[in-house]
Amino acid sequence: MGRRIGLAINPSAGWKATEIASAAREAEEAGFEAIFSTEIRTEGLSAALFMGTCTESIKVGTFVANIYLRHSFACAQAAAFISEVTSGRLILGLGVSHPVVNVGRHGIEMGQPLSVLRSYIEDVRRCFRKEGPAFSAPSSAPPVDVPIYVAALTSKALEQAGEIADGIMPVFWPASRVRKSQIWIERGHAKAPGRPKLDLTLGLPTFVGDNLEEARGIARQGMSTYAAVPTYQRLFRTCGFEEEASAAERGATFEAISDRLLDAFCLVGSAERCRERLEPFREAGVDLPILYCPLDFGEARKLIQAFRQ
Repeated sequence: MGRRIGLAINPSAGWKATEIASAAREAEEAGFEAIFSTEIRTEGLSAALFMGTCTESIKVGTFVANIYLRHSFACAQAAAFISEVTSGRLILGLGVSHPVVNVGRHGIEMGQPLSVLRSYIEDVRRCFRKEGPAFSAPSSAPPVDVPIYVAALTSKALEQAGEIADGIMPVFWPASRVRKSQIWIERGHAKAPGRPKLDLTLGLPTFVGDNLEEARGIARQGMSTYAAVPTYQRLFRTCGFEEEASAAERGATFEAISDRLLDAFCLVGSAERCRERLEPFREAGVDLPILYCPLDFGEARKLIQAFRQ
C-alpha cells in the first residue's frame, strides 16, 4: 500500500458533474486514500454523496462543510445517510467558514464561533447516537459512527479541536506551523483522556507543471482569491509573511502571492518537485496530506497523475 494522500477539489471552479465523477474514479484508481469537496458557493455533502456513489473504496468527505448553513440535525442525518450509502467511507469535515461568507453574503450572525462549533458537534454526535427530542419515538435505526474532522487555524481553535475532534483540517500552513501546532493540539487532547490520537491533515494547494514559472503563474491565479480574505491575510502575517499580508490588505492580492509564499504554503512545479516538497510536511507531522486543487478539472487531473501510487 502507498503512503497516505488525499485530494480536495473545488466544484465552484466550473466543474461539471461528469468531471467530479471522473476525478473521484481516477483518484481512487491512482491510490488516493480520500477525496474531498470544498463548500465554496456549492453544497459539500451532496458532492461527497455523489463521489461515493461513483466509487468503491476511496473515502469521501467535506473540506469543509459550513456549520452555519445547515441545522445540526440535518447535517447529522445527511452524514449518516452518506455513510450508509458508502459503507462507512464518509469523513465529515466541519468548520465555521468566515465572516465575509456568513455575515457578508448570507446575513448570518456568527456569535462566538468556537462555542457554536463545540455545541454543533455535540448535537451532531447526539443525533448519530439517536439521542434527543428528535428521537423520542422508538427507532430501529442503529447508531452511526462518522469521524468528524474540524477546520482550525488559530491556537485556540486547534486546542479545542484537539479535545473534541477525530481529525484536524487546517489549510495554508508552512511546515514550521505544522510543528508548532502539535503543542496546541496535544494541550486540547489532554483534556479528553481516552480519545484516540487525532488524524492531522493539511490542505496543500498543488499546481503541477513542468515549467516552474508557468506553474507559479497558475498558482497565483488560484491563491489570489484567498488572499482577499481577512482570515488568510492574518494567517500570512502570523506565519511571517508581513509584506505579502500588507499587499493583500491593500487589495494587491495577485502580487501578494510571492514565490516565497508559494514555496512555503503550496506544492508547485514538476511532479518530481511537488513530491520532494511534500516530504517536509510529512516530517513535520502531517498524517494525511490533502492536495488541494482550487482550479478546474484539467488541473486536478495533472495533480492526480503526478501523485499516482
